Amino acid sequence: MTTALEALHSAHHARFGEVQGVEVPLEYGDFAGEVEAIRSALGVLDLEACGVIMVRGPDAAEFLGGLTTNDLKRLREGQAQPNLICANKGKILHPVVAVRLKAGQFLLVTEPGDLDGVASHLDAYHIREDVEIGRTPLVRLDLLGPGAGAALRAMGHDPAVPLGSYREAPLLALPLPLGGVPRVMALLPAPHARPWAEALLAATPGARLVGFEAFDEMRIQAGVPRFGVDFDGDFLPAEAALYDHVSFNKGCYVGQEVHARLHHRGHVNRKLCAVTLPEARAAALQPNADLFAAGQLAGVLTSLARLGRAGERRGIALVRWQHLQTAAPLAVAPDAPADIRLSALATDLGAAPGAERP
Repeated sequence: MTTALEALHSAHHARFGEVQGVEVPLEYGDFAGEVEAIRSALGVLDLEACGVIMVRGPDAAEFLGGLTTNDLKRLREGQAQPNLICANKGKILHPVVAVRLKAGQFLLVTEPGDLDGVASHLDAYHIREDVEIGRTPLVRLDLLGPGAGAALRAMGHDPAVPLGSYREAPLLALPLPLGGVPRVMALLPAPHARPWAEALLAATPGARLVGFEAFDEMRIQAGVPRFGVDFDGDFLPAEAALYDHVSFNKGCYVGQEVHARLHHRGHVNRKLCAVTLPEARAAALQPNADLFAAGQLAGVLTSLARLGRAGERRGIALVRWQHLQTAAPLAVAPDAPADIRLSALATDLGAAPGAERP
């Protein structure tokens, strides 16, 4: 169970469960209401399970640039950037969010439960570089929904200025959109997390705590894949359609040769994409269901939204390359109607121009 916000969760009757091996608040008794808060107002998501690592020193940018897939040199102070840490053969090891605090000072925000893995990886590659690497006791709270900016202003924080303060403690509020869903990643010292969250909820009409299940619903509807669900350590970034996590114009980094060769000279044999299903069809499906084209296995469903809109539901699927090229609808069985539409994920900046998006 999380610690900094434990009393707040108890007061709101949180139900906890495991995500990536760590316990997180899953919901607060009103899944549909939590989803609607994210969609139309503000949902506050406790992500204390994500770890934060500081890397600082004269060689910090070069050191991290050699391990991460995106271009850290493009980061302005107080800006966050999705990133990946990959193995020598290009497979994904750790998704992270990189934050530049100032020259020579960065934060890496890990996935839930992945702090030890990322820290060990950095230590293994740290040889002679003039950097310090240390874990930082910051708590992550995500503000999800169109009310995020107004909520920050209600707390006296200018949304256009990433670095602020709360009770004289530093507060970082960094835009980090979840596909088309507005999101602000807030980082602040653990002792201040609960009072800040309570004050934020009290000051913002329509705001409420939301659990990981509501977050998962919205990221599926937004077309954003999740590590450990839609892809894992057996995926290349191109297979996971994480083109917004990769730069093809930066210097060398671990795994770059494989990524560049695929990007410029070839293609992967499978790739994640968004799918749209008729509600009646989706009601009988679960993640890991097979998908078919012309009677042949074409892919597998990896995520499926629980709530439908306008008679349809959104999902994410891993589909063979040849079927993505035609974008022809898929079916749930060899003899079923082909009524599952394919489109590009929000993270797939490598999609063909004009491709349908969520």
